[in-house]
Amino acid sequence: MNSFIADLLLVIHFVWAAWMVSGVLLSVSGFWWPRFWSWRLFRITHLIGLIGTATVPIWARGLCPLTIWEWQLRVIGAGGGGDGRVESFIIHWMHEVLFIDLDPVVISVIIGAGAVATLVIFISHPPGRS
Repeated sequence: MNSFIADLLLVIHFVWAAWMVSGVLLSVSGFWWPRFWSWRLFRITHLIGLIGTATVPIWARGLCPLTIWEWQLRVIGAGGGGDGRVESFIIHWMHEVLFIDLDPVVISVIIGAGAVATLVIFISHPPGRS
């Protein structure tokens, strides 16, 4: 059961991270396609999500809370002594894409740069204004 919950958490984490990355790209694309500026709800929730669930927790603790929860569930699911490996093909590749092998400082800088870029774009081109 813990393995299933860990897999489900990984899928949610993967979708959330994809939404955060795509939100930055959509915000930047608004420079060429102004209709993206009118997506007020999307841009506000993306900004809050990026700063509130990615940037601040990672800078405060060094890891995303979803990462910690998933790892804990995998270790518990392996009886407390396992390595917490994932077994499913799709889950394996989601795990590989989400948890790229980079120094945590580099990841923090990338996430921080995305948050700063999103904030600057949000301030310089507020939602609903083209």
